Amino acid sequence: MPVKCYQRISEKEEKILDTNLLKQILPVEGQVLENFGETDWSLFGRQAHAVVFPHSEEEVTSILSVANENNWNCMPAGNGTWLEGCLNTDRDVNLVLSISKMNNILVHEPDNLFVELEAGVTLEQLQATLRSSKQWLPLDPPGANSSTMGAIVATSSCGALQTGFGKPRDHVLGATLITGDGKTLELGGKTVKNVAGFDLLKLLSGSWGRFGVITKLVMRLHPLPEADRTLLFSSNQQHPGPRLAHDIMHTPAMLQSISILSPGLGEEPESKDTRVAVRILESEAAVDQVEALILEQVKISPLKKMNGLESKKFFERLHNVDENSDVVIRVTSLPSEVGILIDQLENLQHLVAEKDGFGIKFLAHSESGVLIVLIDNLKRDENWLIQSTKALLKLRTSVENYGGSLTLLHAPEDLIRAVKPWGSLSEVETLFSGLEKVFDPTGILSQRELPKRKTEGRQCL
Repeated sequence: MPVKCYQRISEKEEKILDTNLLKQILPVEGQVLENFGETDWSLFGRQAHAVVFPHSEEEVTSILSVANENNWNCMPAGNGTWLEGCLNTDRDVNLVLSISKMNNILVHEPDNLFVELEAGVTLEQLQATLRSSKQWLPLDPPGANSSTMGAIVATSSCGALQTGFGKPRDHVLGATLITGDGKTLELGGKTVKNVAGFDLLKLLSGSWGRFGVITKLVMRLHPLPEADRTLLFSSNQQHPGPRLAHDIMHTPAMLQSISILSPGLGEEPESKDTRVAVRILESEAAVDQVEALILEQVKISPLKKMNGLESKKFFERLHNVDENSDVVIRVTSLPSEVGILIDQLENLQHLVAEKDGFGIKFLAHSESGVLIVLIDNLKRDENWLIQSTKALLKLRTSVENYGGSLTLLHAPEDLIRAVKPWGSLSEVETLFSGLEKVFDPTGILSQRELPKRKTEGRQCL
């Protein structure tokens, strides 16, 4: 039965979402999902009228064409892990377009270190396939086991390994994009030096699906390291966490990740100390040499040493530290400012319910200047929204004054409405708005919040 849309996209006449039109495009049973549980594909407790699962690029093109003709809001997605991330809460979604069924690995050339795949392939599926060739894709986003490659690139989702290997954009060689008006764009290729002029490929990473639906990707691969070792250090007054991480950064060796863990994270959740975890991914011969250089640099012994599978599992647990948090914030800054910003998190402690013993938790990737802030038990008294909004906006202003940015990745809907997901990046707003008019002229994909302009007199990034 046709369902009335929540909200019109533009000044066009509002129309209804008729799933019969979708079923004509997607004839296989299960490709159009209308009835699902209250928590499945949920957007702050609300749901889209339908979720569709295309099996081909032709079906994606047809869906977007019909959505344009009928003025339906449409949100690209993978497995639905981050549907609420940076969501524009002023607009409701009529249709979620999931590429999770487009999950074939198309071409793998081990000698040329690249793989071509459909965007619905999960990172776990890809790594399992590459393992037989002793290769891997060095990405470790939150929820890595279920994350699709299209979603990882679209959200620029990454973890501790970005220190040594870069972000998703650094691994993408090529992509196929179906734009909001149903056009197919082939971007990049299968070699590193294949771009002349404006590099649209890099802009896909972190675009949150606002330019179109990513259907294929070509990814650059790396040899699988022979040895995986993690050194876990405990901080103290003489060696506070940020200072210890800073000293380790100056080790004369390539380190794959340096992470600062607040109390309540890591191997011993009850620990009261900040920890620093250093991951070394090298050959069997080199891993001992790198460890010796680190110990010579910091002049203290590690609390614990983990090798092989134990090291890998340690960081896999860190991938999912935010899955039960009420609020998730990502702060980016210069690496030299991470310690200062960690100290400022004390100003958020009053937002936490008393029964949460650790208050604010954080995970900092110090060499890349990324700080993930977690509030697991947000206080919900009568003034919680006013206090939370004031505290987060104050922190955002401070971060921006240090040349960084604060993104609200996950929070209660009222708080997202008040704070807004993004900070004040006028150049980004101008760029994104202009590109959206080209790739999505009717605005059917504009479900994500854009960065807002800075107020006069404040420093612009």
